[in-house]
Amino acid sequence: MADNILDMAVRHLGSAGMSALGSALGLPADKSEGAFSTGVASVLAGMMGKAGSESGLGSLLNMATKSTEMDLSSPGDIFADAGRMTSLQDVGGNILGSLFGSKESGVFNVISSALGLDSTKSGSLLKVAAPVVMSIIGKLVKSKGLNMQGLASLLMGQKDSIKDYVPAGLMNELGVKSLDDFTGPAAEAAPRQAAATPPVERKSGIGKWLWPLLIALAVLWALNMCAKKEKMDDGTGGVVIEQQEEVVVDDTTPPPADTTTTTPDTGTETPVGTIVGTEDFASNFRAYLAEAARDPNKEFLLKIVFPTDGTMPTAASLPDVQALIKIMQENPGLSVIIEGHTDSDGDAAANEELSKTRAEAVKKMLADAGVQAVRVTAVGVGAAKPVADNNTEEGKQKNRRIAVKVDKYTQ
Repeated sequence: MADNILDMAVRHLGSAGMSALGSALGLPADKSEGAFSTGVASVLAGMMGKAGSESGLGSLLNMATKSTEMDLSSPGDIFADAGRMTSLQDVGGNILGSLFGSKESGVFNVISSALGLDSTKSGSLLKVAAPVVMSIIGKLVKSKGLNMQGLASLLMGQKDSIKDYVPAGLMNELGVKSLDDFTGPAAEAAPRQAAATPPVERKSGIGKWLWPLLIALAVLWALNMCAKKEKMDDGTGGVVIEQQEEVVVDDTTPPPADTTTTTPDTGTETPVGTIVGTEDFASNFRAYLAEAARDPNKEFLLKIVFPTDGTMPTAASLPDVQALIKIMQENPGLSVIIEGHTDSDGDAAANEELSKTRAEAVKKMLADAGVQAVRVTAVGVGAAKPVADNNTEEGKQKNRRIAVKVDKYTQ
């Protein structure tokens, strides 16, 4: 039987928690549970809407992972304490802002109309329901080791349990006709029966069912790379970006960490800081973990290939990612941060979103290999942290990178 998050939330509050919530929000004693259930159902509907894209789903997974740090073990005590209640609603407000964005006030109005409350009380109700729901989801993510696909399945499995509690008008406010319109990113993939469809009709679905293909491509790639090794494997790699089917590799010799390098065309020194080249990612990373004192800001670049403006790594990305997977498996006390970076070309917001989605794609590769999602945090930095001059093509290529940092490590 699928986990019923609404039922879990109601049971978590219990009668004492429901009574305290009603008192805190000024709700009639016999209306508290119904109002709370409506709030929980509305929050879950908002999560289903956000889970419609990989970036939204990644954001939800990150929030759920962090929510396990909240202590909601005694909800009745929290609701009865004005200070703790305010702190809880601050957290809830941030969650709601992420879920609903500019639609938040409209959602509050729908809840107000359904429950006969003013918008302030309906907002307060949702700000309590949101962290409770997120905390429960966070515990499920951690206990079951869910990745993004697992989280999507968990959320979409809540439709039957919340359909009777979703207020009229909420679906319209969220831009859909019914809960059935929420499908999650998995529904964007080619259907299973598509194997019988003539090849000429399969145009753009490859990015969605690429994972099985990656394994086959990896074998072909490895054979091809063996033949071309002396020609192509002559540099550090950095982040490799595929431009019109052509892979561009940074072939400059990497300086040691914490040094500077001289830019050939200008003679000026460009700080390298703590970036480590990827000519031997596995050895460098293992050596770093073995150090007694580790620089927490040190970056290890993954040699990784994306199509132009794309977010799905190609088969050429497998070696370094596979090395990272192996290191994560060997060190269960290791948690990492995957940072996506871009150059400064284009819109800053679009660059940040692209970098985040690329980082999440790497996280998904790790999760699909069995690395628990809670051990990997994906962050999109965009062009905010350049390591080279964005006015040159060479500098732009260095700034387009995927970096690995250690978040936590216990031996």
